[in-house]
Amino acid sequence: MEDSQYRERYDTGVKKIRHEIRSLLAQHGLFGTITDAATGLANSIPESSNVEIQVKGITTGRQFDRRQIEDCYLRVGGNVLASIVAMVKEVSPPGPSDSPHDPD
Repeated sequence: MEDSQYRERYDTGVKKIRHEIRSLLAQHGLFGTITDAATGLANSIPESSNVEIQVKGITTGRQFDRRQIEDCYLRVGGNVLASIVAMVKEVSPPGPSDSPHDPD
């Protein structure tokens, strides 16, 4: 496969990941800033990307390698989806079921 095809898969994967994060935040009634920073050599396919979410002053992030990102070009799933769900939980306010309670 040519570099341009790999780059297209990578770029599409990053877009799908960002979209999935936005969707999960919206389900929780949240709006945040999503950033991604590619790592690797200039003018080539990045080796990984650091994805961060910032909501109401809380920031969390994960690093995804190139293979994980390219695997998301059709649909976000697997470890990437699990990591995204965990990140959204980290920036979400605790709900009633998350608070500790004493049995009487």
